[in-house]
Amino acid sequence: MARRVIPIPIRKNLGEPGEPGEPPELARAAMVPPPKTVGEPGEPLDIGGGTIDPLTDPTGAAGQFPAMDKRPCYAVYDDWCGPAGKRPPGVYHHGVRLSDDPPSPVDTWVCSPIHIEAVTCTERHPAFGRLLRYRDTYGRWRTWAMPMELLRGSCEELRGELLSAGITIDYRARGKLAEYLLWRTPTRRVLAATRTGWTDDGRAFVLPEAVIGDADVHYMSEAIHHDGAASAGGDSDAWRADVAARCVGNPVLALAVCVALAGPLLARVHRDSGGVHFVGDSSTGKTTALHVAASVWGGDTFRRTWRATANGLEGAAAALSDTCLCLDEIGEADPRDVGAIVYSLGNGTGKSRATRIGSARHVHRWRLTVLSTGERTLAAHMAEGGRTPKAGQMVRLLDIPAARTHGVFDRLHGAKDGRALADTLKTACGRHYGHAGPAFVAAMIRDGRDYGAELAEIEALPQFRADDPQAARAASRFAVFALAGELASEWGILPWPAGEAITAAAELFAAWRAARGTGATEDRQILRAVADFLARHGDSRFSAKGNTDAIVRDRAGWWTDTPDGRVYLFTAAGLREAIQGHDFARALAALESAGWIVAQGAPEAGHAARRARKTDIGGGRKLSLYWILPTDMEGDQ
Repeated sequence: MARRVIPIPIRKNLGEPGEPGEPPELARAAMVPPPKTVGEPGEPLDIGGGTIDPLTDPTGAAGQFPAMDKRPCYAVYDDWCGPAGKRPPGVYHHGVRLSDDPPSPVDTWVCSPIHIEAVTCTERHPAFGRLLRYRDTYGRWRTWAMPMELLRGSCEELRGELLSAGITIDYRARGKLAEYLLWRTPTRRVLAATRTGWTDDGRAFVLPEAVIGDADVHYMSEAIHHDGAASAGGDSDAWRADVAARCVGNPVLALAVCVALAGPLLARVHRDSGGVHFVGDSSTGKTTALHVAASVWGGDTFRRTWRATANGLEGAAAALSDTCLCLDEIGEADPRDVGAIVYSLGNGTGKSRATRIGSARHVHRWRLTVLSTGERTLAAHMAEGGRTPKAGQMVRLLDIPAARTHGVFDRLHGAKDGRALADTLKTACGRHYGHAGPAFVAAMIRDGRDYGAELAEIEALPQFRADDPQAARAASRFAVFALAGELASEWGILPWPAGEAITAAAELFAAWRAARGTGATEDRQILRAVADFLARHGDSRFSAKGNTDAIVRDRAGWWTDTPDGRVYLFTAAGLREAIQGHDFARALAALESAGWIVAQGAPEAGHAARRARKTDIGGGRKLSLYWILPTDMEGDQ
């Protein structure tokens, strides 16, 4: 299939689209220290008075302060202004000193230039804000969709954000800044997005620093600067040559890139969040694969670690919706919390919390792919905290052995060893990053296809066939990753031959399936739990059936020898303890499916074959017991 390069329609949030750079004299003006405040900065503002904006009012000369009949009001000046043009640029409050006879004008400098461009509002659960266009200390124009909730209270958080963005504020007139931002309601209306990713209509893709598409939408957040957000640096062609090309023949690297690209695809193919966890020894290149994946969307700050609280990772996931969350070294996570975090990341919903008055707080929501690394599997790490992994957790974050020929690499592409290739890739990712992800989104917008048919074709391949529902779910996830890589190759974003992504995904799906074993995860966990219980307590908590003289503490049952082996006769309490918290009916189904439950005569009327049977244990006593004959576990690791 012929490749074609898709132009990227990205609007940077750096003032007006296409706005030319500011002349040097305006940049100099923005750095001039503010003058001393004239008049009383605490003087109340009469909102009912006249208003004027010298930049738009045709009755006044630009740069000249308003006449007495236009006051009180606020005005914004981008250049030197006032009498003889001796006052610096900025936001001014033009008031009146009524104590003078006659009343005299009072002109108070509030802050450096900030224009209120539009009202912003979200599509759902309306949250309003203001689109601000401001000039920083270096004279560069920027925009910020400010939530109105920052104007609550003393506005210290708001002023802190503006100061960090390079806006100068007169300390004595700081209270007038909030008054100015509430002074008028602009007529322009702009759609606000409170999370990254696709808009509801699918016409645009929102990132904190850019919007891909043609919709008039801005990212609204309490923070102007976003640590770890998508960003771009270097050159896209250099990234393809120095990073993406070295992924050919290296399934771990190729899948890492595919996982990163698949984030925007989830919404189009209606798939849930989830990802993979590369498992391997230290210093084999797992973190390098994470660097490669992170370079699809941003620089080194785009890569995060597991060393975070559950709340922190919820916030990170919400800030990266429809992209990829890259987490390094699962060993840094609290083993008691990691299972709940995996559930949360896969479900795409944060924890519900109450406000101080008892109402529900806003719940974080997201949809993304996850790429994780660690020296231990998810199950092994959870076991350290005394937790048993659930099947739902293990299919949301798939453990993949990352050991290959040279660490995580199969082909060295001219490097002398795996370490040299890892160093080369890390250097290249540090120089060139953040181009492939936005290019992939732009291509999706231009292409406009329904990718369900393509995904179904990949899922139908023999490499992705599965024998149980959990393996089928994992196969579908790998198919989504493969589709993302094949689409990126078709559009020229990745310099890979056709089929490279499918081959890598299929090979690592096979590795996951081999490491997991056969059968449903819950079944194998239940069988393993019962076998471990018998290995620990088979001689101490069981005695021979019919031996009435045996004294057993914390009895779990009895045993009897048969031609097929020793059968353990569990009490209900003993079996519940052995299955380690699994649902009792589900455990009985697993034991029966594995052939571990020994039938004792015909089933009683209305009773399933796996129900307990009345058993004579000696001394004239009969109890309802479960007859279990353990056998070898198929595919046990």
